[in-house]
Amino acid sequence: ELNLISQDSTYYGFDLRPNRAASIASPEKFSAAAKNLPATAPTLCTLLRELNALAGHFWIRLLYTHPAHWTDELIQTIASCPKVARYVDMPLQHIHENMLERMRRETSRQYIVDLIRKIRADIPGIAIRTTFIVGFPGETEACFQALLEFIRETQFERVGVFTYSQEAGTRAAKMENQIPDRVKRQRRDQAMAEQLRVARRICASFVGRTIKVLVEQETSANELRKAKLFSWEHGLIRETSARRSALDPRRYFVARGEADAPDIDGRVYVRGEQPLGEFALVKIIGHTDYDLIAEPA
Repeated sequence: ELNLISQDSTYYGFDLRPNRAASIASPEKFSAAAKNLPATAPTLCTLLRELNALAGHFWIRLLYTHPAHWTDELIQTIASCPKVARYVDMPLQHIHENMLERMRRETSRQYIVDLIRKIRADIPGIAIRTTFIVGFPGETEACFQALLEFIRETQFERVGVFTYSQEAGTRAAKMENQIPDRVKRQRRDQAMAEQLRVARRICASFVGRTIKVLVEQETSANELRKAKLFSWEHGLIRETSARRSALDPRRYFVARGEADAPDIDGRVYVRGEQPLGEFALVKIIGHTDYDLIAEPA
């Protein structure tokens, strides 16, 4: 697996472009600048195509893309490159117009909604991961409720929520209407609870499907406990047929699906011996809140 990550992966090659000094932060300016580039210019699209042409079986995972810097070409490139994982990490930070403006995100609610709709329509099976910041200065209860509604409506496959941290010397640290830490934590917990309901539905939709996973390691009893895999109803095998017998960790391997980035997303726990470091086809037979349970297909 090749993971492409930077502060803004969609800016790849920007330092080598003739117009690198221009301010092209907005979607309109970024797209216009991209269209004027020669076909051989270093861009994320050319990088993806070149990596996709390499021999071997592997995933190319795209992380930390900026929503303002997506182009039709990038969507088409991902759709046409089979080695590029059907997974996109695109931090949105918020959805309310006032907050997007205060955060200087260079996007609008409608632009974000349209972009997500186009990505999902043109790249079937894509999993979208995003992150939000709650408690940014000036975030009213109405702003936060708009974010909760957006999470419910959009049904993101993966979401992370963070509280705003007031860092000395930053523009935001000097803003009025700073949010109390208690309120920040409450909003984070509310947003994650909203996403948990979405995640459960998404995990349940995988049951009965066969997917390709990358097998990473053997598991242990402690690993299973941390993952909250302790229920007979999760479909786990026990050492004996007795209902109260211990789980048999030697019979489980940890893998990741195409929709799971290392360290930050869910896992697939597979029964039976699996080839470490290789791809395998597995059938999903159960799930927890964020993880899937599988057996060899």
